[in-house]
Amino acid sequence: MPERIAIVGLGLIGGSLALALRRARPDTWIAGVDVDARTRDLAIDERAVDAATTLDLAPLETCDAVVLCTPAQPLLEMLPLVAARMRPGALLTDVCGAKERICAAAATQDRAVFIGGHPMAGTEFRGFVAAHPALFFGSTVALCPPVGAADETARREAIRRVRDLWTTAGAEKLLDVEPDEHDRAVTVASHLPYLAAAAVAQALIESGGEAALARELAAGGFRDTTRLAGDGTVSGAAALNRFVPGAARALADRLRTLADALERSPDEALRRLSAVADDRRRMRLRPVTTPVPGRPFPR
Repeated sequence: MPERIAIVGLGLIGGSLALALRRARPDTWIAGVDVDARTRDLAIDERAVDAATTLDLAPLETCDAVVLCTPAQPLLEMLPLVAARMRPGALLTDVCGAKERICAAAATQDRAVFIGGHPMAGTEFRGFVAAHPALFFGSTVALCPPVGAADETARREAIRRVRDLWTTAGAEKLLDVEPDEHDRAVTVASHLPYLAAAAVAQALIESGGEAALARELAAGGFRDTTRLAGDGTVSGAAALNRFVPGAARALADRLRTLADALERSPDEALRRLSAVADDRRRMRLRPVTTPVPGRPFPR
């Protein structure tokens, strides 16, 4: 476990990581970087970080590891600036849900050892106020091969540190994946569900004269189906994922096929749809520790 860590971006993911590391390893020195003054104050008050700064990257120079937890596009822009301030051979990692473009950008620097990371954990809530030290408990984290610094000893040490970091935070399974392999898989596992949720929410908004009544009648099913629609972190990552447009077109084709089947024989179409959907949903998905729907984790 690194002894000095900086976390850039103290929202749900970055804040939860800071709280988890603080709970598990209270002696680890943690710096937080965030542009929002209230977030910095909250992180200090909660003792999640030992120091909090805005765009001052000086604390990064003494850190063993830096974790980029900002939204996708700012992360892409900040990566070379952060790497330039780090000591040679230190670990630089991230939490972005798209890996190809992030890892490609990291490969252009040779100061830090960059290992792309993606923890499969989160809620629909945002900001440090929603952060919780148990967010990553039992989760899966995808890790990409190291790029950047060429020193093999530094690369091995960075791999050890990033794995220790996530297991300390509570992750149960660490998967080594190539960036393109990750992006193909996460398209179906995360980005496509986000697009479907957003489309359903948009359908209600654009339902014409029935919109007001539809909002009055919307309950648990609509809430659960559209929970991801407001997740800005997923939308940002999806924008960097080159496999998303093709997956969206494939989903649209499936919906058109379903619409045709419903016109021919609605009972049979829905029976088959329910059977297939239930079978797929019962695949060996890991149990997920989440808050009560509609509520953040208790503090």
